[in-house]
Amino acid sequence: MNLNMNCLRYTGKMVALYIAFLSSSSLSAQIAEQKLCDFESANSYTSISVYDTWENSPFRNGTLSGNVRVVANHLTDIDPIRGFVPNPSSKILALQRSRFGSNTFGALVGLKQPIAQTKRTQYIHVKIYSPKAAQAMLIGLGNRDDRPNQSPLTEQFWSITSQPLVANQWNDAVFAVSGSNGITIRNLLIVPDATSTHNLNDDFAVYIDDIVLSQDEAPFFSASGKSAVKSYKAGDVVSLSRGVDGQGGGLNGDILLADGTPLTGKTAICGKPFKVKAVPAPGFRFSKLVIRHGRNLDGDKQHNWTETTIGVAEFRNGEYRIPANIVDGDMRFIPYFSSETAK
Repeated sequence: MNLNMNCLRYTGKMVALYIAFLSSSSLSAQIAEQKLCDFESANSYTSISVYDTWENSPFRNGTLSGNVRVVANHLTDIDPIRGFVPNPSSKILALQRSRFGSNTFGALVGLKQPIAQTKRTQYIHVKIYSPKAAQAMLIGLGNRDDRPNQSPLTEQFWSITSQPLVANQWNDAVFAVSGSNGITIRNLLIVPDATSTHNLNDDFAVYIDDIVLSQDEAPFFSASGKSAVKSYKAGDVVSLSRGVDGQGGGLNGDILLADGTPLTGKTAICGKPFKVKAVPAPGFRFSKLVIRHGRNLDGDKQHNWTETTIGVAEFRNGEYRIPANIVDGDMRFIPYFSSETAK
């Protein structure tokens, strides 16, 4: 009897430990990727400003104020090499990189949700568009939890990209960050040009977006000619773009969202249907729509576009409802039209 009771107690403890393991695993999955700031609204950050860690900087003593503000995203064109829109966001952060700042001059973003610094390496992804191929740096500023009066601008970690940014295109700059436990990071200083300004004769504009804390060190999209891959789940934002094939695909007409707006630069929600409409040019008729979708990464295997063809008979009054199962990743739409006089 005592043996049975001991077995029951042991089994109960093991079940409790297993449930706790499942709970912690679920929590880990939930926090595996956290968007820290996307600049889509003022609610995504506490403050934005320019900052320079150089103590004698003219931006520290009040001589210069610097230029930084949230602007409409004008960099939403499809990348002709990568074949998708790297950043379809509505708003981005614009920064004037000043020649009077040091190599640690950049945009200071106050985090709405501060993050805990850990000895375990984490990765912070930042989208950066710069005309200069320079190495970028990320500096974490905050205070020790046991020193509440310590300045929230105390530098706690420094991380620099291993490769310079690719000029004049969106980069997913990845920064490996770690440090002592017991520190809360309240501000991130994004330095797009961590080189000496001795030979810099003019200021230039840099654009920043989508700051994400992740356990993944691989870029969400590549700066090379290879396409971006990531795994998507229901509720994720996917990008839409209008493609053109060499054999007449996409010529002599257009494919638009149901409200009449262009597709390129817009987004949809993974797993949620939406409508598009075909608009032939005068003298042409709509033939078919090819949808390339579902580019993602499944474990170690990369899956490129899945191609789905929608015939004209499936359109109703020129419109087609994209089913939820097709909205499974970034999407590219290629409409085909033919001459009304063609037999």
